Amino acid sequence: MAGTEEHERELRQAELAEQVALLADRAGADSAASLIRRTARRAESPRARICVIGGSNVGKSRLVNELIGTVCVPVSVHATDGPPVVVRPFAVESGESGESGPPGPESPGPTGLRTVRVEVPTGSWPARTGVELVDTPGWEGWSGVRRPDTAALARIVGDCDVVVVVTEARRAMLATEQARIKALAAAPHSPPLAVVVTKLAEVEDEAADILRRVNHLVSVLAPEALVLSGPVPAPGTAPGAAEPDGVDPLRAVLGHLAGIRLRRALRTIRRLHLLAATCALVEEAAERALADVHRPDPVRTRAAQIWHTAHESARFHWIVLSADAGDWRATLVQTIAAEARKRRTAAARELAARFSRMLDTPQEQHFIRLHAIPYTAEALQHFEAWITGAVDRALEEDTRRLRAVLLRNRPGEELFQGLAAPGAGRVVPAAALPGVAEEAAAAESQNATGWDASWLPEFVGTAIESVLTPLSAEAVGQIAGAAGTALVTEALEHGQAERRERAIDDLERIVEAAFTEQVARTEARIGQAYDHLLSRARERDEQWWRLHTTAVAAQPESLDHWRSLQNTARTLSRSVHAHLSPLEGA
Repeated sequence: MAGTEEHERELRQAELAEQVALLADRAGADSAASLIRRTARRAESPRARICVIGGSNVGKSRLVNELIGTVCVPVSVHATDGPPVVVRPFAVESGESGESGPPGPESPGPTGLRTVRVEVPTGSWPARTGVELVDTPGWEGWSGVRRPDTAALARIVGDCDVVVVVTEARRAMLATEQARIKALAAAPHSPPLAVVVTKLAEVEDEAADILRRVNHLVSVLAPEALVLSGPVPAPGTAPGAAEPDGVDPLRAVLGHLAGIRLRRALRTIRRLHLLAATCALVEEAAERALADVHRPDPVRTRAAQIWHTAHESARFHWIVLSADAGDWRATLVQTIAAEARKRRTAAARELAARFSRMLDTPQEQHFIRLHAIPYTAEALQHFEAWITGAVDRALEEDTRRLRAVLLRNRPGEELFQGLAAPGAGRVVPAAALPGVAEEAAAAESQNATGWDASWLPEFVGTAIESVLTPLSAEAVGQIAGAAGTALVTEALEHGQAERRERAIDDLERIVEAAFTEQVARTEARIGQAYDHLLSRARERDEQWWRLHTTAVAAQPESLDHWRSLQNTARTLSRSVHAHLSPLEGA
């Protein structure tokens, strides 16, 4: 019964979202309408969806099974041409009544996809993260080998939270794969993209070179995409008999990219805030049009000229704003680098002290593996937690500053106070002009739920995750391990005093390499995060200006149109808030 009510509520919200999108279409707010429809496409499910795509026989189905932790889709060396399969895990817990079993009926699966439900342990990765995976047929059958099917790619991009492109080590990054990865990365509002290289065990000696090549190509085709190693079966074990090596770090990274269950649960609230903001945007523009439409033609023409001058001035301010954002970003990066130096010094000092106590003991030759690498990894995990807080605070502050600047650059009716009606010989009194923009700016400053704020909570969460995603414990171990092997070999060849001095120097290099790698990756991700911040803010700002420019140019014969938009926006706004209030405890 509860599932049915939830499904009906989602249907009502989906219908409401389409009504608001149609309102935006009528008003000419094309960006708003497009954004609403994109967010609505995945509104029916609270799960994070990871879509696995790639060519035939590259290991897509095997990867899905390894991530879920059980065989849920068949693995075949032959190409399949069936529909994509949604693997939807569920965890069964005993209730108070002592009954257990699969959950009751849920909403139908997505159109065009076959749904497979699989039971998983309560504490497993799929149960903890609330993810579902989509296993797709080889993309050679989508539209032909030579060119990517942009329509199919667009559907995948719009309906999932993460896209995983699987490429096989022996023939990694074929020309067709490169074309599709580039198309995915270029798609508007593309979800996070990861390239997973499978079957590395079959090319042991060449694995490192293959990964370097894939990393280079992906950095050119899709700079924000991650390159990850696929799971490798444990030596001497039958397929499926044990967890493959490397599957846990892969799960951790994909879980970060997809977002935790709480973020998925908040999707409904964010979508309703977007609908409310769109209604307010249209209503505000309609009020401006209704206030301006009665002006005589010469005054209206002059008003349009003044408005366009103000718009050009606002565009110029973006040059200054971009420079300011660069300073904000640089300040954050410098803060993180300074903290890294402090933590790096402390970690190296602690490791040196521990090593000194272990000289000429049986533990000395195992110091790197048993002490240095775990301690460095732990230090970096603490650093990650610190970075999370630092980035969170910086982005929150910088988005507030950005919104404040944008609001100051948007004129209200005071812009037209110098306009005189022909023959009247006087200026229109300011008291007679509605301060639409001023009121909107004040409201947005107070509650941060207006048109420019409706996307910020999701952006900030996504940005923080994108900063930390590449930093896994396995990567730390690899960085420290490479230097550690050389340290052990060299240190044991010398006497105690010289051995201690050389070891301490090498320990410092190990820690420095690990922290330097982390800071470099973090800096690159922060740059991308701020680029996204400016891009999305500018898109929203241009939407506001386009809609209000149309309102300023409104003709008397459009009076009924704008009045209809105003009334519809108010009606829909009440409906949106009726859905939103129970969720926010109002």
